[in-house]
This record gives sequence, structure tokens and C-alpha cells, in this order.
Amino acid sequence: MSVEITTAFRQEYKSGIEMLVQQMSSQMRTSVREEAISSKRAFFDQVGAVAATEATERHGDTQYVSTPHKRRSVAAKTYRVADLVDVPDLIRTLNDPTNAYSQAFAAALNRAIDREIATAALGTAYTGETGTNAVTLPAGQKLAAGGAGFTLAKLRSAMKLFKANNAIMPGDDLYVAWTSAQEDEFMDTNEVKSVDYNTQKVLVSGGVEGFYGFRFIRLEDAADGTLLPKSGSTRSCFAWAKSGVLLGLGQDITAKIDPLPNKNYAAQVYASMDIGATRMQEEKVVQIDCVES
Repeated sequence: MSVEITTAFRQEYKSGIEMLVQQMSSQMRTSVREEAISSKRAFFDQVGAVAATEATERHGDTQYVSTPHKRRSVAAKTYRVADLVDVPDLIRTLNDPTNAYSQAFAAALNRAIDREIATAALGTAYTGETGTNAVTLPAGQKLAAGGAGFTLAKLRSAMKLFKANNAIMPGDDLYVAWTSAQEDEFMDTNEVKSVDYNTQKVLVSGGVEGFYGFRFIRLEDAADGTLLPKSGSTRSCFAWAKSGVLLGLGQDITAKIDPLPNKNYAAQVYASMDIGATRMQEEKVVQIDCVES
């Protein structure tokens, strides 16, 4: 019996490269206002509310008001990701990895879009003529964790804030960003499970698409960073009106594959984008803190 026959064993290699689990597309891009920008810092002017006065005399002088003006700024950021595939690598591998690299790079940039939007919604916005006045989300727009996870009471409180602020404009959709942990516990709410309150059979579909006037977007922590901030056991989710958060787009995601003579003609896989985001109005964003084990 030959003890060397193992060298003749067949080894089988499958064609194609499988993408490992990851968030591939942006979950939030279509849920915010998107505007093209063409400079390092772009400005968006706003006009505030004024009060009308009753006319109490005939032929009286015109009464003027001082119309309030505000301005929000968006600072553009450039994101890049690149890698090299040497010519010998292409010769010695069964599958050309460059296309898979392009997909992975686009996925990374899409996650960066979501991270920028979430950071802008909950973080510091900048106002003023030169965009240097910092504005944080007021305490009145934050719902404390209160020792609980994501509850119907918190969702109703968020809606109450939007209504009290007159923040719901005609045609303006409302959204909530959360993780699977909040979705799972919210699904266990009697009103959410019951078809008497919800047209969606959440225990059949395995998730919550919408409830109480909100659409839900699930964001999970990724290997390249946290999408929704977490401090200790407290996760900061948030609700917002579409017009309340802006994504400035200087350059959309662009991918290129080029041979580089100075790198012995290795194939460079490259992707980039130029974006910025800001919270447009504090009244249109509500932070919802939840206990998450």
C-alpha cells in the first residue's frame, strides 16, 4: 500500500469570492434631505417664525417685523479606501479579487454615510454667518433611558415632542434609528404584537417596519465603528423628521481600478467620496436613550 498516495488527492476550488457578513448599503441615506455641495463648507439659510398683528385703525402706518434669519453650515469630509493587488497575486489566484474589493470598499463608504448622519443628528451643529457657532441638541429633545429599553411610552413621548414643536410638516416622514436589541424588545410590546393596533404581523415577519407614524431603520455596530453611540449600558437611538437632517454630497461614491507603473503595475483598487452632514433643526430630532444589556 502506497503511503504517498495522499499527494495525488484532488483539491477542489470553487470559482467566485464570497463577501463576508457586513452592512453593504446605506440604511439612512434616503431618510434625510440630500443636497449637492461644491465647497469645503456649504451654508443653508433659514427663516424663522414671525407674528401677525391685527390692524386696529384705518390708514395707519405700516407695522414691520424683524424677520429672524439663521444659517446652518455643512463641512465636507473626504473618505478614501484603497488596496493593491500585485500582478503575481492575480496570476496565482483562481479568482480575480478586484471586483470583490470594490464591493467591500463601497460597503465601507456606505457605512460611513450612516455614521456621519447619526453623528450629525445627535452631535454638534454649526450656525452663524461663518458657521462657527456651536449648537448642541437641547436637553428637552432628549428622552432619558430611565432604566428601560425602547418602550412604546418613549415612542409616544417622541411623537408628542414633534407635535408640540410643530415639527411635522406635510409630506415629512418620521424615522427611528435603533439596533436589533431595541427592535426585539419593542416587538414584545402587546400593542405592537396585536393586530388590533398594528397592521403588520411582527411575529410573522420577524421585525418592525413601522408603528405609531414612524418608520424604523436598524443600524448595527460594524467592525469599522459604532453607528449608534453607546455609553456603558445606554444606547442612544433617535427619532427624526426627514427634513431635520441634511446630507451634503460633494462627490458620490466613486470606485476605480487602475494599474500603477510605479508599483510594478499592481492593480490599485480605490474608492472615495466627499460628504458632510448636519442637523438642520433641533426641534426635528429626538434622542431616545435606552438600556441595552
